[in-house]
Amino acid sequence: MVNKKTSFILLASLIITSLFGCGSGGGTASLETSTSSSDAQLESISVTPTNPTIAVNTDIQLTATGIYSDNTTKDLTSTVTWSSSAVDALNIASGTEVAQLSGFSSSTTDRSSSFLSPGHTKATGTGQAKITAKWGNISGSTTITVTSATLVSIAITPANPSIVYGTNQQFVATGTFSDNTTQDLTTAVTWSSSATAVAAISNAAGSNGLATSVAAGSTTITATSGSISGATTLTVTSATLVSLSITPANASIALGATQQFTATGSYSDGSTQNLTTAVTWSSSTATIAAISNAAGFNGLAISVAGGSTTITATSGGVSETAILTVTGLGVITLAWDAPTTNTDGSFLNPATGLSLYKIYYGTAPLMYTTVVDVTNPGTTTISQALDLSSGTYYFTVTAVDTFGQESSYSNEVMKTI
Repeated sequence: MVNKKTSFILLASLIITSLFGCGSGGGTASLETSTSSSDAQLESISVTPTNPTIAVNTDIQLTATGIYSDNTTKDLTSTVTWSSSAVDALNIASGTEVAQLSGFSSSTTDRSSSFLSPGHTKATGTGQAKITAKWGNISGSTTITVTSATLVSIAITPANPSIVYGTNQQFVATGTFSDNTTQDLTTAVTWSSSATAVAAISNAAGSNGLATSVAAGSTTITATSGSISGATTLTVTSATLVSLSITPANASIALGATQQFTATGSYSDGSTQNLTTAVTWSSSTATIAAISNAAGFNGLAISVAGGSTTITATSGGVSETAILTVTGLGVITLAWDAPTTNTDGSFLNPATGLSLYKIYYGTAPLMYTTVVDVTNPGTTTISQALDLSSGTYYFTVTAVDTFGQESSYSNEVMKTI
């Protein structure tokens, strides 16, 4: 039988008694904690646009915004799990193939048509569907109404823009329908360029309507849906890049959230250009936050762990930096010494006599709602880190021998994150 005395160097020395069988004695152990806490916790999710109306066979991009306890908001579109009430057993987060049912198909990956971005929803029939975004136990939703209205015209914005060679221009196609409603059709139309030697334009999911300059000159950009089309002129100049700026310059997000960065270039002719999709993005510490260079997600930083990282945007020999801070969940590290004697006073070899330890904890004294098994590493000191949200926690540890017998609880320790 194992007898373990465990103390947690957290607040005071604690002892575990009466582990197995009878008797007294046993090894002592220490429990240490280190904490980092988050000032902001996710409280709700807002899905926008709110209760939109769209035409059948058109698409809409939904956005999930997290609202935190410190009143900050973050874009969680690519982080949440999306679902639609009009699609059977749809798992958006894993990119499940979408069943083409009357109503909606909404997924990260719609294999039946094209690869869509998170929150991208396609109307496949008239009616209504509730679209929900969920992260953990927090969720938000919006209801989409699909009408049978027909497309009358298409307008492209910006109208007649001018960009610098080596940069890109994002175009937006807006459709006007027979019921006088308007809708963003950027992902639904077919894009074309009259002079691809000047600029090419994308029809790929995630970068629809993105024109890439090839050489100085002018080209006509056209958006077409069925027999309806709209056009504008794109001019490419030969000015050179002088400097970059990144916004926000200093950002702070909660662990699990994302941050969209924007890169703006200043040119020799005095013009400025949004270069978010043209620069190369990097993070100095990808284990804290990674940043995307993928089409449709350029400049989107995804938090990984608590800490700070430097975000850099580079174009040729020009670069600029920003700081991103991720406020992590509370981390408590527990460490204790292995017991060395049994309750009868006989010698216990922790490497062969113990199978594992169990950490019990909860948010009220002696009310343990969670158990974490820690495999005995066969050393004299055992430690385990726990990721916890802010709050007050109560901990105790037990030992389990190779016969499956478990000791009684250690004395309880408390820690507030």
